[in-house]
Amino acid sequence: MNRYWLSWWTAPALGSFELHRPWWFSGLRGDDQRSVCAAVIADSEEAAREVILASYDTRPAGLEFRFVEQKSAGWAPFGGRFPQHDWMQWP
Repeated sequence: MNRYWLSWWTAPALGSFELHRPWWFSGLRGDDQRSVCAAVIADSEEAAREVILASYDTRPAGLEFRFVEQKSAGWAPFGGRFPQHDWMQWP
């Protein structure tokens, strides 16, 4: 399994999502789209995207991913801009 750092655009119209891996809202676009950054563990880049798509109550069609980056085995997403919260599950 690999560690991935991803970002995508979401909006209230897409519905809510539930992801127990670390994630944060990181910005706002002029068209009411919010940038979300998240860390997931998956077998591949495609599987990492699938983790995000499956986290929505209703699977969104055409979700716009900003990036999907594979990280090193010991990488963790936490830092000053992205603090760890108790609900976040990360090895």
